[in-house]
Order: sequence, then C-alpha cells, then structure tokens
Amino acid sequence: MHDFFYGDVTQPIKWFGLTHILILLVFFSTIVLLWIFGPKLKNTKYEKWFRYFLIALVFIFEWNVFENRILNGSIFRIPLCGIALYGLTYAVFFKKEKVYKIFYFYAFGTLLTYFFYDTVWGLDRWGAWTYFGAHASIAWLAVYGYRVLGFKLTRKDLYTSMFVLAIYAFIAGYASFKYGGSDELFLVNPPVDFMNFFKEIHQVVYDIVMVILAALLMHLMYLPVYLNERLKIRN
Repeated sequence: MHDFFYGDVTQPIKWFGLTHILILLVFFSTIVLLWIFGPKLKNTKYEKWFRYFLIALVFIFEWNVFENRILNGSIFRIPLCGIALYGLTYAVFFKKEKVYKIFYFYAFGTLLTYFFYDTVWGLDRWGAWTYFGAHASIAWLAVYGYRVLGFKLTRKDLYTSMFVLAIYAFIAGYASFKYGGSDELFLVNPPVDFMNFFKEIHQVVYDIVMVILAALLMHLMYLPVYLNERLKIRN
C-alpha cells in the first residue's frame, strides 16, 4: 500500500499496448452504459445518490491536483480539462443548466487525454488512477447532465461556449506569451511533436491551427446531441 501511494515515477503505460487498449474499452463502455441507462435514473429516488456518488469520485480523483496546481497557481493557468471538470461538477451537483451549457463542450479534452495521455505513472501508482479517473469524470458528468438531468443543448449554446473559451484563451495566451510559465492551453507550445511544423512556419499559423482544431472538436461534442435530437423528432 505504501508503494501504491509513493511518489516515485514508474514504468509508463505504452501507447496502444494491451493495457492502454483495455483502459479505452472500459472507459468507452462506461460512457455507453451511462448514455443508454441514464434516462432510467431520471425522477427516481436513486438519481440523487448516483449523482452524489459521481461528485464524490471527482473529489477523490482530483483533490491532490486541485491542491498542488490550482490553489498554488492562477485561475488563468487552469487547463481546459480542469475548467470542464470544475464547471460540470458545479453544474451537475446544483443542477445548473445554464452553467452546464457552457462547460459541456469542453469535455472533448477527455477523449484526447485517453487516446494521447501524457502521464508518467503506471497503474501500480495512485497517480495514474487519479489522472484517468478525473478525466473519465468529465465525460461521465457531461453525459449525466444531458441523459439523466435532461439538460438541453442547442447550436446557440455551442457558439456561446466557444465565445467564452475565446475570451479565456485570449487572457491565458497573453499570460503565457508575456510571463512564460505553464502553457495549459497549448497556445505557445504544441502538445505533440508533429505540430511543431506549424510553429516553425509562424507562431500565428500555429495558433490559428489550434483555434480551428478546438472549434472542430467542440462541434464534434455537439454531434451526438444533434443526432439524438434528430432521432427523437423522427420517432
């Protein structure tokens, strides 16, 4: 047990090795199950307790990160996954639909994290479990708000969310260019090596590519909602 919580870096998980594939399968299975059976929870006595259970998982997985990175840092250094997690936690716990409509579209970071994680921890350390668990919680909360709580999402909400992110990114980007330090939104430094190609052309070109990529991914988050609503109309 001491080794499990100890702070030594261990052998990292290999990209798309057996362990990674199993993690992906379990993660997507939980999302599919919550999407399918979530509506059955609505208006039942179990909904509240299931919701509290999800919030408890957020605290278990995220508390150390919150203490070490958020409380010691700046609000404009919070990564997009952190913004999504904290915003969705508040929205789901207090059933704030207007808040949910903004933060839902930032949950795409969870998908990128599970495919292209950057953790140095192996699954024999609590650090890896908190890393994957916290990011999984983002997806669970995103699905929970829509499928269980019945929050509505429209194209207008998507554009409002994009506008809010643009304001935050402008301030965060200015802080990174002006003062250096943590570049949580990857506005200065690419998250993966192959994107250095765009930065080598020009910093503005790279930033434009990142903006376009973020916009596409946010539209991708809206796609399952759009398709589901269209299916409801046809039925």
